[in-house]
Amino acid sequence: MFNDSLPLSRRGEGGGRRVVGTFMVARVLFPLSLLVLLIMLISCGATPTPPVRQVSSPLLGPYAATPAASRGPGGRIVFADRQFPDALNPLFSGSPVDFEVGAALWSAPVVFDNHFHVQPDQLTEVPLPENGDVLDNGKTIVMRLRHDLRWSDGQPILARDFQYWWQLDQDPNTGAITTGGYDAIASIDTPDDFTVILHMKHPYGPYLLYLPYAAPMHAWGHLHPIDLQNMTRVYLAPDVTDGPYKVTSFVNGQSYTLTPNTYYTSTTFHGPYISQLVYQTYTGNTALQAALQAGQVDIAEGYMEYEAPALTHLPASLKLLETPAASYEHLDFNNANPLFSDVNVRRAVQLAIDKCALTRSVLHMAGCARVANQVEVPSSLYNDRTIAPVGYDPAAASKLLRQAGWLPGPRGILTKQGHPFVLRLVTTADNPLRAAAAALIQQDLLAVGIQVHVLYYPLGPFFAVYTRGGILATGAFDLAMFGYQNSPEPDDEYGVFHSSQIPTAAQPNLGNYGRVRDPIIDSALTQGRDTVDFAQRVHYYHQFLEQLAN
Repeated sequence: MFNDSLPLSRRGEGGGRRVVGTFMVARVLFPLSLLVLLIMLISCGATPTPPVRQVSSPLLGPYAATPAASRGPGGRIVFADRQFPDALNPLFSGSPVDFEVGAALWSAPVVFDNHFHVQPDQLTEVPLPENGDVLDNGKTIVMRLRHDLRWSDGQPILARDFQYWWQLDQDPNTGAITTGGYDAIASIDTPDDFTVILHMKHPYGPYLLYLPYAAPMHAWGHLHPIDLQNMTRVYLAPDVTDGPYKVTSFVNGQSYTLTPNTYYTSTTFHGPYISQLVYQTYTGNTALQAALQAGQVDIAEGYMEYEAPALTHLPASLKLLETPAASYEHLDFNNANPLFSDVNVRRAVQLAIDKCALTRSVLHMAGCARVANQVEVPSSLYNDRTIAPVGYDPAAASKLLRQAGWLPGPRGILTKQGHPFVLRLVTTADNPLRAAAAALIQQDLLAVGIQVHVLYYPLGPFFAVYTRGGILATGAFDLAMFGYQNSPEPDDEYGVFHSSQIPTAAQPNLGNYGRVRDPIIDSALTQGRDTVDFAQRVHYYHQFLEQLAN
């Protein structure tokens, strides 16, 4: 990735469970997400948890993580970044760093692994049609809780805590970041302490991404929802959590110190193996690299590919690790521009850009392995492996442009009915990789007679909502280069490509920036959203991917 990628679901269809990766500088060989490994600590006196029913589903996959045999639990790790969390509470978390640190503090009913398979965490099993926990074609979903779940203060985690979280999320007074998706739930029943029954308004395909978290009703229940986001002990340094770690101290804007939650249990994961995690924030590269040089930091995350060359001078004791990201860099066509109303023109632009040369020149990587051919990443269970990549063929591009009525004019620039073929390509400022990529795209398109003016914008105005004049949201571009982060759920594409998601003054937060209007795409995305059958969802999302590719 070139940096500044956005989660697909950021556009009114939000979710909080993500699988992402970046560069890290480390003295150890695992990122924070793998620090949540350890010995399972089972509370005494709990009602026995029912055995897991073995079922087969493509959504399930093997998971194994074993602590190193050569060392026992213990140790201290200092984890550094250049950004401090805004909120460490699933109700209010919105940034990648919120989710990274929050993953150590909060459990979830289910989680997605690096291969986008689903694993039970607080539940005894993943709710699926195959095991009978998804009923009525998806209108009823049963969550079966472990019987030994405990909050970090030792109080039991009960079904009512999950119901309470959902009520808070849907209450406008709470100010929750992500309410879309959870609003597909009509009501929640709790027939006993360990069973949560979701009654859906309609079948909802991405339900696994929107199973409600638990909130400590015994600790927050006496508070008014509007006060939660203003209380440090709730939103910024929560004092009652249910993940493998808990906050023992923090300095606002600077650091967190986390220690094991001895009450933590999980169906899939080990307990907290490290005795102390310190999350330290540095205000810039100079301060962070000085701390690395001095041996004050064990893991530094958040570096991007364009920053890697500057890290080569670090001590030999530090290792530079690259972790894969479920994300892609791309060009958005502004389909509201009459220039792109002819599909052959859009195809010509694709054919005219040498994607393989771009990855070699900009990313310094041999071959074309990192050239994407669709918006579902290779690790996605919904990736369509029959879709062929778009090659580099400037001769074919020129032929398509001639067929569309674009003919050579002055200085080699194509013209049609007296108008030159000139495009605005917009992207983010202060990113050397994007600048280099834009220059190559400009060069390739000029070779077939298309003149490109590249415009750079700070992140704020580039990604701002429609009512604040956002470049993407208002469509002030012909081509736009930026990145998306995928979640495990293909329904995220609904917010990007469905025609109902085009941002306007009335709906300023929506994210179909490319102004895509296609009835086949709309139908496929709607039907994929409206069924819980995995095979049917694959069929509909492949329809969507094929139409997008064509």
